Amino acid sequence: MPRARALLVGLEGMTGDIVGRLLEHEPGCEVIAERPERAGLLEAIRRYRPSIVVVGLHKADVGPGWDDLFVTYPDLQVLAVTPEGRRACLFREPLEDGLVAALQRALE
Repeated sequence: MPRARALLVGLEGMTGDIVGRLLEHEPGCEVIAERPERAGLLEAIRRYRPSIVVVGLHKADVGPGWDDLFVTYPDLQVLAVTPEGRRACLFREPLEDGLVAALQRALE
């Protein structure tokens, strides 16, 4: 049984292929075959119940519907990848004690 289920969303071309292959070769990781567009993000999460979502960014934007994503699925880990796959950002936990406290922790 896989420890993690990964859903790839809005990852196009070579970047999507590379990320998909990397995850497929990761022990204990199941990659969900469907790769929905970003407009179908919330519906795909409801349908497949992944433990991590990898989202392709377009023009380095966070995108519409992200507030709904994090409110509806606060424990879901989301990895956002730039179009060329050169940078990524992991959204892992809600800011329960606020942005200032999170920034202070990051500076420690």
